[in-house]
Order: sequence, then structure tokens, then C-alpha cells
Amino acid sequence: MRVLGKVGLATVVAASLALTACGGSKDSGGSSGDKTSDKKAQAKSTLNDINAVDYDQVPAGGTLRWPIDSYPANFNLNQIDGNEFNTSRLITSTLPIVWHFDAGSKPTLNSDVVDKAEQTSTSPQTLEYHINPKAVWSDGTPITYKDFAGLWKAHNGSNKAYKVASTNGYEQIQSVEKGATDQDVKVVFKAPYPDWKALFSPLTPASLNDSPAAYNTAWVNGPTVSGGPFKISTLDKTAKTITVVHNDKWWGKAPKLDKIQFIVLDQAAQAKALQSDQIDFVEIGSSVATYATVKATPGVSIHKAGGPNWRHIDIGSSGPLADVKVRQAVSLAIDRAGDAKTMLSPLDWPATVLDSHIWMNNQSQYKSTCGDFCKRDVAKAGSLLESAGYTKGSDGIYAKAGKPLNLNFVIPNGVKTSADESALQQKALKDAGIKVTIKSVPSDPFFSDYVLVGKFDLTIFSWIGTPFPVSSAQSIYTSTGGQNYAKIGSPEIDALYKQAVSELDPNKATELTYQIDQKVWEVGHSVPLYQRPDLVATKSNMVNFGSFGFADVVYESIGFKK
Repeated sequence: MRVLGKVGLATVVAASLALTACGGSKDSGGSSGDKTSDKKAQAKSTLNDINAVDYDQVPAGGTLRWPIDSYPANFNLNQIDGNEFNTSRLITSTLPIVWHFDAGSKPTLNSDVVDKAEQTSTSPQTLEYHINPKAVWSDGTPITYKDFAGLWKAHNGSNKAYKVASTNGYEQIQSVEKGATDQDVKVVFKAPYPDWKALFSPLTPASLNDSPAAYNTAWVNGPTVSGGPFKISTLDKTAKTITVVHNDKWWGKAPKLDKIQFIVLDQAAQAKALQSDQIDFVEIGSSVATYATVKATPGVSIHKAGGPNWRHIDIGSSGPLADVKVRQAVSLAIDRAGDAKTMLSPLDWPATVLDSHIWMNNQSQYKSTCGDFCKRDVAKAGSLLESAGYTKGSDGIYAKAGKPLNLNFVIPNGVKTSADESALQQKALKDAGIKVTIKSVPSDPFFSDYVLVGKFDLTIFSWIGTPFPVSSAQSIYTSTGGQNYAKIGSPEIDALYKQAVSELDPNKATELTYQIDQKVWEVGHSVPLYQRPDLVATKSNMVNFGSFGFADVVYESIGFKK
């Protein structure tokens, strides 16, 4: 999950580029390997831009007004309805974080929560944790091995009644047991898992994971306890605001901010809200309109980084899209280069398309794996449709058995980026003989009522990635993965992923991801467009906040300079 929240379990979805889940070559569908006339430098994967200041130098006090695009459907960020970027950003401020990650994805143990976490054996792989004895939930209950065991119990895949976003890693654990004390945890794996530092962070209480009913519903209206530096003080669904304040049971470094107020605002309204001093930052993503507004706003700084986040189009699997040839035709007809050029060039950002479903352009492991799908090919798309039994009508649209090929493109209201991109692709697909009807739906239930239940032919959103690209994407591309919303996959992909997530040699694991990615392209699962720009506009006096890149946020350190 995704997150200024980099959440280790899975990858987080984001509706708009402000929420969060390329260069135009001369031909109609340039691959990312092509050199373009765009000379803007690609953001490095080892750097971020957050106006960093040492914790001790950050003045105490102040309220951070934090915009989010929708009110959480469930405050359990691991549950399928809660696995969304808004929820992750909000709730992570209230939970114990075991690992922090720097701009280069290097993990550092958060000793405020766990003062020991090490692998003590490789056969079988065994981990030992020691929880800080001061660690307690906000109701006074000590944080113990039971919280680790509960998280494993809910996410190991043995009980399908738990509506989990992902079982990544947990399904490979044999046991989670008490060590010498309640603060000692012993984890034994039944299969190797090199990304073990992605697990158990953030921690959630054993009470939440005790039963499927609790897991799925107990936090629908808000969390019952917290265990991080902040706790929720007020929830106002009518006013669409959520406020977090200092957790008086927090034993670690005190947060510098007095409170954070999360304010639900449509993406289209956020830039103006920053300009009129109603909020303190806005995620720009690839919103050209937002970028133009914030550039003209005094007292605002624009931060830039390149993180593990990408924009893509998900393809459905019902109706005509049940046929892989139709999905492949759609993939070939989508104008990735045109999309990247239109959305990224005005942002002073390289207009480079993304040719991988797993690795980002600025990572050393990145490799173009799209093969025949790299280049837009309308003629080949037509041939695929004809081989699937479609014929082109006098109106230029393909039809089968008298029924035109008409696909619904579902997007959220109030997200101009989604509206612009869907309109661009509507034209591109029409040029290939595929009719597209854009269906704009309310932004609040966009994920819960449409994306998560596979109620779309096409949809567009961003994945917000993690420092563990191999394992975190498993739930997106395996056939039964909780984040594979259209359930498009293959036995070959499943088998290759099983190998990749257990491979201890990182070079061999990377090679397996290339094989996986080729298969993902071939089954017509989804179409990556571009690495999502990590562009954030903040009040100029904000510190330890901005474009985090591959790092996570340390909520205790955020503040404002006097």
C-alpha cells in the first residue's frame, strides 16, 4: 500500500493525480526508451524535496490543513474499502510505524515502536521483534505480540471472510508467536520472503483483526483506538472534516504540530483553496490547471520528486472485454505518448511514457517490457478485432452480431485530469473503431461503488507505490489478488509471482519481474501511462513536508517556520 504513506502491505489507489495508483517520440506511440526533444531532467529515485529541517529546530505549534478528495469509506486501511490514498494519509498519522524509509527507499527501524527487528535464521526464515515496552494503544492496552499475530491472522488468506486488500507476504508466514515476554515476537516463514520489512507496518490493534466482522466493519465510522503520535478528536461527515490531535498516550517524540485538520475538497477546488488560505498544500500530480494556479500564488513553494507512483488505465473483463483479443486491441489503440505529452509537458516534467507495470522510469531496474504493445498500432488493433469476429461499420465503429463495440469509461466527478485524459483516449479509441462513452460518477463512491467491484470497462487512476515494488504489486496482477479488480490474470503470472516474491537474490527476482510484466501486457490487464509526477505546492514556511519521492512521511516532524 501506498504512502506518504508508503504502506508495506499493498499498493494504494488514488483517483486523481492530486490524491494518490515519456516523451513523445515522433511516431504515434513512443516507448520510454525513445529519446525525445524534451530535455527536462528525470527526477532521481534517491532524492526528494521536503524542505527538511532537524526535528529539534522545528518550532512547536500550528494546525496543518490537509486536503483530501473524499471521505473514507472505511478507516481500516488494510480492508478493501479502506485501501485508498486518502485513508492511508489520514490514518497512518494515528498508527504505530515500525519502519521509516528515506528517499532512496533505505529502511530505518522506528525504535519508538520496535527497538529490535532482525532475521535470526534463514532455514526456516525466522524474524524476532522486540516491541518498545512503553508502547501502548490509546485506551491503555499494551502493544504486544497479539497485535502482530492478529495482523497475520487477518491477512494470511486462510479466511476469505476477511475482505483484505492484499495477502502479500503474510500468506508465506507459518506462525507468529510470543517470545520470552509479551513484547517479544517470533515470526517463522514457510517460504522465504525477502521483503519482510514491508510487513507489520503500520500496526493495527488485535481487536480490529480478531474477527472478519470486526475487521470489515468496526472502523467504518472511525477507529476505536490509536497508537501513533496523533489520535482522531472529531469526525464530521456532514462538514466533511476530520481532526487529529496529540495522542496523550503516545510515548515517542511529541508531534510539532498541535493538530491536523483533514478537509474533503474536490480536486478542482484545491488550488483555489490554497490560494485563498483555506488549506496549506495541494498535490499537483499532473493537473495543468492546478500547476498554473499555484505558480501564480505568492507565498507558495513547488516541490518536485519522482516516487513509486504511476498513472494507468484499468481494463475491465465483462462483455466484449472478456475476449483477450479485444483487451489487446484496446491496449494498442490507447494513445500513451499523446497522454503523457498533454499532461506532463506543461508541468516542466519529462513527457516520458512508462513501459513497465512494476518499475518506475527513474529506477535502475527499469526496463521496457511491453514488446508489441509499446507502440500505438491502430491497424493491428483492427486486425485483432476482426479476428475476434468484429466488422467495421459505415460509421467507422466495429460491431459484432449487430452490436457496436461501445465501452464505458468511468471517471470521478471534479477531477479535471481524469476528464481530460478520458476525453483524449475517447478520441484515440474512436480512431481505432472503438466507441467510448464517458461515465462521470460521484467522487466519494468512485472507488467503493465502481472500481473495487469491477464496475467499469475502462477507468483511470493512480497507484501509489511502496519501497517494495516486487511484492507490493503482487495483489494487482495475480488472478485472485485483492487489487486485481477485473480479475484478469493467468496461471503463468501467478506461478512467476510465487517465484519472484520468494527469490532471495534481488537480481534474479528482478529478472522474474520482467517475465511477469510481459505476461501482464499480453493478457490485457491494464495500460501504464506515465510515472506520476510527485509535484506538491506548499505554504513556503512548511518544513519536513512536500514531495517525498520514495520516502515516507514522519508526522512528528512536520511543522511551520516562524
